Amino acid sequence: MPDEPRHELAWLGFSAAFVASVAFLLLIPAGWSRLDHLWAEDGARFMVDAVRSPVLTNLVDPYGGYLHAFPRLVAQVVALLPFEWTAAGFAIGAAVLRALIALITFAASKAYLRSTPMRFALAALVIVLPAGNSETLNNVTNLHWFLLYGVFWALLWRNAPRVPVALFVVLSALTSPLVFILAPIALVRLFQPRREVPIAFLAALVVQGVTMVFADRTPYSHDEVDPVQVLLASLLRVPVVAFTGSERVSDLYPAQGNLVIIAALLVAAVPIAAGLRFGDRAGRTLALVASAYSVVLIVACLVLNWSQVLQVQAPEAVMAGQRYSIAPCLFLFTAIFVGLDATPAKTWERAVVAGSRYLVGILVVVSVFAHLRVPRTVLDGIPWDESLARARAECSAGAAEARLEHEPQGWFFIVPCESVR
Repeated sequence: MPDEPRHELAWLGFSAAFVASVAFLLLIPAGWSRLDHLWAEDGARFMVDAVRSPVLTNLVDPYGGYLHAFPRLVAQVVALLPFEWTAAGFAIGAAVLRALIALITFAASKAYLRSTPMRFALAALVIVLPAGNSETLNNVTNLHWFLLYGVFWALLWRNAPRVPVALFVVLSALTSPLVFILAPIALVRLFQPRREVPIAFLAALVVQGVTMVFADRTPYSHDEVDPVQVLLASLLRVPVVAFTGSERVSDLYPAQGNLVIIAALLVAAVPIAAGLRFGDRAGRTLALVASAYSVVLIVACLVLNWSQVLQVQAPEAVMAGQRYSIAPCLFLFTAIFVGLDATPAKTWERAVVAGSRYLVGILVVVSVFAHLRVPRTVLDGIPWDESLARARAECSAGAAEARLEHEPQGWFFIVPCESVR
């Protein structure tokens, strides 16, 4: 009898956290602006394809050299709604999926982090992470940076509900090629109980891989890679951005130079070192793997997509391509939290780690309040209702097709007038 109330209370807590996360993402100033502003490929690729193409054709059509299952599924659902709801539909869909990833993080980390507040803070950072909000907030175009982190925890979740988690990892693998780096974890999981999730994940990876072999991909840039710039950009975009946010770096780095990099590295290194010393075997492995993924991801993203605008001396430092910071920062925080959770109570190191815990707590609180301000991340371009009104005016004037403009500036897509009437 005592277990049932706890079970019901847990589900109540999960439900409340889910609703609060979605509400936070949608109601902060930047999130509220997304309810009436469509972003990039959400409109110019996924929505237009959902309107113009049959469902099955749309779902298996690669874009940019790979499949996009989650964005295309969201677009298909949004296409069923009145056209006025398009921007809001994409924003809500993205917020719901991001909140789901936060819940997966909290549930799966129970086997690795003893402290419930630590697990809560780690999951909360999926929602309030101070990085990348100009590009990644409430759109499915950049959802794959969060999906990668969600799949990481889904594969580590020892007692995960099989069917829903298997479905999540399959759709994620069919959405982003980034998840290929998680294949080693899935292979290790094949030799442990409950193999359904890694088997489903690896099968989906095969499908994505075959698609990528035969699909075309246009490179972002042909600029020559500068190793020194990649190193500096990596350090700014992960440890520094993780603790300050993308927007603050453009103010701090020109004024303080490499001092901010050294300070961020020290703040991250102390708890990670504590995790490697005091953690159990699973904790040490998790700290090492998460740290390695953080480094490999940011370097690979910068090298594969390098252009002059990514240089550290470029205007606003890390604001261009800030989406590259998302998953590496989350992996870095995972390694940090292992150390914060593992340090014994009676050691001198505890004072240092306790200070780091307070710092992380302050970071979460500051991130929340930073999101509540009216920052540069608020979209102020053409609202969706205004764009739709212009398109309908074109159709009323006799046009057969309508042009719908949306964010960022210069983006648009064209659909038959029958779709917007």
